[in-house]
Parts: sequence; C-alpha cells; structure tokens
Amino acid sequence: MKALVVALMLLCGARAFAEDIPDYDPNSRAWNGLASFAATAEGAGYEVVPVAALQWGELDRGDILVLIYPMQRVDPQRLASFLEAGGSAMIADDFGEAKDALARLGFVRAEVGEAKSDTYWDQRVYAPIASNIAQHPITDGVDHVVTNHPAVLTRVEGATAVVSFDSGQAIVVAGERGPGRFAVVSDPSIFINRMLQFPGNLRLSTNLLKWLGRGHAKRVVLLRGDVPMYGDPKPFIDDAGAGSLGRAMGDINRWLDERNEWLLTGPAMRMVAGILAVVLIIAALFAMPLWRKGAVDGAWLRFTRPEPADEPGRAIALVDGGDANLRVAAAVLRDSVAAAIAHAINVKDPLYGMSKAELVSAVHDARGPKAAEAFARMYSRLRELPSRSQAAAPYGGAHVSRYEFDRLYEEARALYRTLGEELEP
Repeated sequence: MKALVVALMLLCGARAFAEDIPDYDPNSRAWNGLASFAATAEGAGYEVVPVAALQWGELDRGDILVLIYPMQRVDPQRLASFLEAGGSAMIADDFGEAKDALARLGFVRAEVGEAKSDTYWDQRVYAPIASNIAQHPITDGVDHVVTNHPAVLTRVEGATAVVSFDSGQAIVVAGERGPGRFAVVSDPSIFINRMLQFPGNLRLSTNLLKWLGRGHAKRVVLLRGDVPMYGDPKPFIDDAGAGSLGRAMGDINRWLDERNEWLLTGPAMRMVAGILAVVLIIAALFAMPLWRKGAVDGAWLRFTRPEPADEPGRAIALVDGGDANLRVAAAVLRDSVAAAIAHAINVKDPLYGMSKAELVSAVHDARGPKAAEAFARMYSRLRELPSRSQAAAPYGGAHVSRYEFDRLYEEARALYRTLGEELEP
C-alpha cells in the first residue's frame, strides 16, 4: 500500500497532486507537506520556526536558516554575508528563486527535464536514485537518495559534492564560507512527507541538521515559498574556530548589542560613564607607585607596539610558540602564490579578479601546461583561505592544521618550480 501511494505521488509530481494543499507546509501531513521534516528536527532538539517574513538581522548563532523552494529572489550578497559572519544555512531549491544566490556560492543549477542515473525507483524516469555517495558527516549511514523531478548542480567549486548521480551531476553539496556552513540541495521534494519514507532520505535530513547545527543551534528558521526577506545580516554571528575566550567575547558583544536600546539613553549612559570613571581611578591608584627608591625614568609607561599578527615573522613566531591553527601562515603563503601568478601572467590581483578557467588558461599560455596543472590543483584551497587581516583577527575563520599547511606548502613549491622560481622556506 505504501509503495502504491508513493508511486502516485511521484507520478503526479511534487507540486501538482492537489491544488488545495500548499506545498512544503510544515504543519501539513499530506504527501507534499513538511510535517515529517519538522518532527525530525524537533526530535533532534530543534525548535522549528516557520516565518512569514525573514529579517536577516534577527538570525543568530543559535539558528539554522532553511530555505525550501523560495519564490522570492534570494539576495546573493545577503546570503554570502550571512555565511561569512558565521551563519548556517541550507538552500533546497530546484525551480525557485535561489539560482542567483547559488551562482554566488559557486554552483550552476541546471533545470533538466530528466536527470541521468543508472537506477530509478520502480523504473520511473522521474524518480532517479542518487547512489554516488561521498564520505562526509552528512552522508553517514546513507547509501542512496531517491529524488523526484530534481534539478542538478553541474558545477561545484569551493565545496564538496556529497550526493550525486552516477553521471556526476550533484544534488547535495556541502561547504564552508569563512566561519559559516552551508548545504545546497537541488531537489527540495526530498524533504516532503512521502519522500521521507525512504530511509536514505530521512537519514540525510537528520545528518544535514546535525552538521549545520554544530552542536549549539537551537532553532530551525524555515522559509518556504513566497516569503519576503528584509534587512542585512549581523556583521558577526559565530566563529567555529574560536576558542573559549573568543566565544566569550562574542557572547559579550551579542549581549551589548541586544541591550543597545537602553544603553544609549541619557541616564543609562551617565551611569555607565560614572562606573567606568570609578574603575579607571581605582586602576590608576593600583598602577601608579606611591613611592619609589632611586631615579624614576618612566620606563613603566612606555608602550611597545607588537608586530602585526598578519606579518610573516609574527606568523612564524605563533607557530613556533605552539599555535595549532596555521591559518595566518596559510594566508601569507596564499598571498605569496598570488603574487607569483600575477608576475607570471602580468595581471594585477588575478586570484580574485579572474575565474578559475581564465586563470589556468593564462598560466598555461605564460608558463606551460605543468604550471597550469600545478596551479589548478591548489586553486580551490587558495580561494577558501581568509585574508591575512581576517586570519589574524580574534574571529579568524576556519582552522588550518599543520598537515593541511604542509600539503599546501609542498604544492606551492611545486608550482614555483614550474614558474622558474623557488619558494623560500
């Protein structure tokens, strides 16, 4: 009986079976509703919050933004800013208005008539099965995913295609942008009630929420269909690579931001100023010696400016001091490689001013096929690294291990040799 119901659902399509039942309704238990997805999220400890209008500035580190078939344009800059500030988002869209935002993330969504696969559910061409599963936390325990009239992702750069058809066309992609995490699903009908009856689809949904939640998210902010989006994301939401001190500072900043309305009133500001004045007077009394033997030369008042953390010498000192995160050193190495490529092809700032295909072609023409091949291997990792100033900041973004840095360094040395130069140790 279950197979017959699912067959009827797939035969009629994800959005054309019953005109009076809205698609992707989180309260609907109909075949095309999201009640099962909402129950799965709640069972994992999340509060599911459907929104009639999205205010980007209200999203915080405790939220997972889930966009299901948005029918209003998803602004690419706002989504990118949300992720770069440390937010988490899942974009599940096949024929909706997220296409521009996906292109900004580095994907091309192709709205194909029939996706190519070696296997189909019940031999039905509109229900291809994606069985090319990459090793990733999202695919833990997933051996295949059943789709329904899916779109596909034909170009994936700077992220990982975790679920694909045998033809290589991806349907689930996961990646990080700065400190933020995102997942892209080219078939939102995977999450409707009837499709979650397939074990692989259900396990995939659970794993997606767990990976995006990172252990601290409490809410799933659900946007589906024709929902307007307003405002701008917060400049800082979270940093997955921050330690306990960094997270404490972030919590203080959020606390101050949430209370800025009353802190900016006249009486409140006078009270804060008075408290700060008393604290400074007490600090000065303890800091200034009341008596001193011998001559006073003022040395204790001198201020020595430390070397900036994004300078090569400072980066080396941090590593020698036992710092396990080599993101600053990796950013310095990226700038060195970018300068070498710019010199080779005589183009200013090529890494961010040209596409991968244009860059590889230019290097090929300037220094030959070996140089182009060496550069192509490391292009994606170079683009994923933060700027030197971002890497040196307290909230510096992704973690770069010594193994990852050593691998990047050896690839850089190989590239330099093909360019006719030598990378200094």
